[in-house]
Amino acid sequence: MASSGKLTRGLRVFAFLALAALAGCGQGGLERLARGETGKVISVHSGDSLTLDSGLEVRVAGVETPRGDQPFADQARTALTLMVVGRKVQLLYGGARRDRFGRALAQLKLVDNGDWVEGLMLRKGDARTRTWADNRAMAKAMLEDEAYARNRNLGLWALKDYRVLVPSETAGRTGFQIVEGRVLGSTGAADGAGVALQFQRGPGQRFTAEIDAKALADFRTAGDGPEKLTGKLVRVRGPVRYGPGGPVMRLDHPEQVELLKGG
Repeated sequence: MASSGKLTRGLRVFAFLALAALAGCGQGGLERLARGETGKVISVHSGDSLTLDSGLEVRVAGVETPRGDQPFADQARTALTLMVVGRKVQLLYGGARRDRFGRALAQLKLVDNGDWVEGLMLRKGDARTRTWADNRAMAKAMLEDEAYARNRNLGLWALKDYRVLVPSETAGRTGFQIVEGRVLGSTGAADGAGVALQFQRGPGQRFTAEIDAKALADFRTAGDGPEKLTGKLVRVRGPVRYGPGGPVMRLDHPEQVELLKGG
């Protein structure tokens, strides 16, 4: 009986430690960000914007959610509302602190229990990871949390509108997209500045991802220079526009590129 009791207590301790570890998943690096304002959330405007009781408007950093009349916009806004309205949040800065609209650009932590808001949104499938050249803190952790939901078709990942595309599916697509494919080679960008990663061969419209000339040094430092990416299977994310040869994605920081296994 004594040994059985010890075993039961041991299992309880193990379960507690496992849950504690799970609760902390994805938050590595959050403690290194600069502490900013705190305040109670009084309203949510979209899945990635809110207002504090001080009047400060906040753009939730590192994520992209549907808005307006886009599919899943209402669900994303509701999910964030239920998570944060009426609760106090700590703003944490890891890059540019204000956007062009004057909103705070911050990672958010719930003061009452320490939960990381972006991580929860991503793991539930309420958002996609979107970093910027001047605001890319927590990129690795956010990509991991996004993958958790994407691999399980949670939230917006259950909708065809947000599926990861292959290069041939980018025709007719604009705005923020995620594309997986093999880099076949690279050439000079169409505008003469930077390098264009080629994903398709043959005539017709072809998807390319252009690395901005000013970002080439950062890509090479990260091991993601054009010469290293050629032949690799990658996942790229960013805004897509139409260029002379077809759809083009602009890459201005290396966190927009993920090397995939088996590539």
